[in-house]
Amino acid sequence: MTSFSKYYFEGLKKSVLLVAGVANIAPADCKTLEAYILEKTKQRVSETTLKRIYGFAYSKFNPSMFTLNTLARYCDFEGWDDFCKKQETENTKQATTAVDWDLLKINAGKITSFTLQALKNKTGIPYPQTIRRQFIDDHFAAFLQGNYTATVIAAPAGYGKTVALCHWVDEKVHQNSNDIVLFFSSNALMNVFLSGRDINDWMLGLLGYSVEEDIMALLDLKQRKEGRFFLIVDGVDEHMFKSDQFQLVLNQLVDIFSFYQSHDWFKLVLTMRSSTWINYNHTIEMGESPWFEGFFSTHDQPSNVPLFSIQEIKELCLKINPAIQSYVAVNVVENFNHPLYFQFYYKQHKKNFSLNDIDHVSVYELISNFILNKVYMGQYSADKIYVIQAIVEQMDFGAGVFEAGKLRLINIIKHYNHAYLELLSIGFIREQNYSNDFEYKASVEFSNNHFLEFSIARYLLQQNSNRFNADLVAIINRNFTGERKLSILKWNIIYAIKSGQHESFQLLSQTRLSTKEKSDLIIFLGDLLDKEFSTLQDTESLVQYFKQDCGDELFDYLFGLEFVNNDYGKTLHTLLKFELSDKKRILVYTALATLSAVRLEMNKLEEYLKIMTNFGAVSFYEFPVNPLKCLNALFQYLKYGIINKEFFRELTRFYFRPPLHLEANTSNDLLFLLSAHTLKICNQPLKMLRFVKALEKHYRLVNSTTCVYNFFLKLIKTEEFLALGQVKKAIVLYFELDEAYKKEAESFTPLMVALMNGIKIMVSFNNRQLSLTNDSIEEWANVIINEMDYKLLKVYMLAYLLRNQYVMKNPPERVYKHISYIFLKTMSESGLRADIFLKQNSFVN
Repeated sequence: MTSFSKYYFEGLKKSVLLVAGVANIAPADCKTLEAYILEKTKQRVSETTLKRIYGFAYSKFNPSMFTLNTLARYCDFEGWDDFCKKQETENTKQATTAVDWDLLKINAGKITSFTLQALKNKTGIPYPQTIRRQFIDDHFAAFLQGNYTATVIAAPAGYGKTVALCHWVDEKVHQNSNDIVLFFSSNALMNVFLSGRDINDWMLGLLGYSVEEDIMALLDLKQRKEGRFFLIVDGVDEHMFKSDQFQLVLNQLVDIFSFYQSHDWFKLVLTMRSSTWINYNHTIEMGESPWFEGFFSTHDQPSNVPLFSIQEIKELCLKINPAIQSYVAVNVVENFNHPLYFQFYYKQHKKNFSLNDIDHVSVYELISNFILNKVYMGQYSADKIYVIQAIVEQMDFGAGVFEAGKLRLINIIKHYNHAYLELLSIGFIREQNYSNDFEYKASVEFSNNHFLEFSIARYLLQQNSNRFNADLVAIINRNFTGERKLSILKWNIIYAIKSGQHESFQLLSQTRLSTKEKSDLIIFLGDLLDKEFSTLQDTESLVQYFKQDCGDELFDYLFGLEFVNNDYGKTLHTLLKFELSDKKRILVYTALATLSAVRLEMNKLEEYLKIMTNFGAVSFYEFPVNPLKCLNALFQYLKYGIINKEFFRELTRFYFRPPLHLEANTSNDLLFLLSAHTLKICNQPLKMLRFVKALEKHYRLVNSTTCVYNFFLKLIKTEEFLALGQVKKAIVLYFELDEAYKKEAESFTPLMVALMNGIKIMVSFNNRQLSLTNDSIEEWANVIINEMDYKLLKVYMLAYLLRNQYVMKNPPERVYKHISYIFLKTMSESGLRADIFLKQNSFVN
């Protein structure tokens, strides 16, 4: 009796359909087929059995001999043995022509082409508008140069693994080489599993071969001409299968790898999510098996797929819409370097795609839209929300535990299995298995920080009766730090605006954030309020909120010199939407004018000065220093080189007869720091130090703390000591600043970092213990030119380098030519005279 052969059985199934006249069988056809077989053979093969045979129902076992004989007789054979013998005879006749490398390449090409087309049609961004990724070329180059049989491309959901692989395969199959690529997705493996076949036999059957002897004979032929065989399977992930099914599929893939690993022409390529690799790499990696991984760490997720680079984002934008400008702001890259978020954004802006209008709120809108469509809508939506809440409930925020033990969730998973599996499939959550030989440790966690922080924010709001109040702020302060705390606060603020809880913004002053985090939150709030105010659709409560003065606490919270950057202007303009008092409006325009001065936007600076002039002299009496006179003095010097002596006499009177009872607040901080920087125009270090001493005595004492006001004032004192030649005093202050920077570098805003770099360069020029080299000058020049985004500071420091060339015996001519070029170019673009900064008595000395 002939034993069961999966290959011959596939042939018998095709013969049955041919005799029955069924071109493409459907589940409903099995009932008809049952009747045909009974009528012809007088023996019954049930509809259920036929569904198992043709893959419409799961079967653990091979068909019985009765079923095989009945089907063979239906096809006019004596039985199963007769069918197998005649098939074997036919195969023998065709052996001389069937075993051919070129034929194998043609057959594999058909399957690969079908898979490519299917995957291309599923891409979130139309495939012709996607780009090639350099990492995939680098990965395969390293893989093929080494002594490896297999490789894995692993990354979290949404990293663009499949699209990158499709580009590589597409190019590979069009190359004029003897290599063969057989490419299919895990969906095809599901059909193999349902049919009860072995993947290796199925693969050979697809290619037109019957038994292993045929394929081995083929692959040993000289005609292979050094060609390689690439078996590529995309999306080998556990969420695609039931657990026992996935383990079986994985075992069969490992069997294929084990069988062919001694042949250098065979290459196995798998793509999967990082969580799948974590959970099953012990099954895949066996001993010294030649697997190429090429991983680098992304947090705790092993990944060899990087996020988009700035250049890739530019290339992708131009590919989607060639009409847009190629400029992409650096802050955009921070969120849109994730391919998944880029895809979300594209779907919302297909008609007029551009990244130029993206702000700090955009990524939160994308996440909200994704959650709305994938979690809150559709089947099992309530169950999915319940599962998410159950996961968050298992976390210990205070201890920094942001995952849930799977054992603790087992009842939830069983009861809401469909919802749980859907959350896994869309990549919202993932399972991680960290078990060892001593204990079982499996966890469920959110797939990325945005999903985690959104879920935590919603959970906290629900537990707090959906109110963003002082109690909730206290909980956030107590349990979270850093970027996670900031993101949770942002989600709560979004909810507060959407639900009309605008008065809760006053609570922001109670949030304990670093200076940089506070700057980030302020810019975010400005973008959010501006966007909401511009739409004003059914948001009467927001309209009424802006029809009042901004509370002192919120106003002071949004104010500060340290926040000055390109995005801060939008927040200041948002403040102007309130019905502010004259004093607050003047302060906002003072900050806007300061921002224009720092950016050397002289037309805007002049515009803001005209607006401030319209307030009238009486409005400025309550300020300890007149901000309009201060900014006018700065404008006149920058634009025309004129020194306004009257204003500086006022500053002299201030430090000899300061006002009584100066209130320490952020508004006065800004005014005094602006005055101090403007006082540099006089180029009198002793005068500057007297002004600072008066501030220390009558306003705030400069001490060793890291208060932002202290930071700016210490910078000023350090520079003035250098100008007086009191280098030791300057170095002592610099070391205090440097120590604070090293301890809390993450808290420093971009302006503070730029100023730290500037003072470091000045101290180095005046420190005799440090020998100036051409390399150090070139390094500093690169820092100033490439990392200082503030034009006033940039020309300030470039002029300093140009004026102090004499310090070096042989200054590097090439470097100084470049410094001079950039300096003159920046000054010309700003419409300013270069000699104002280059003369030795310049206020930037």
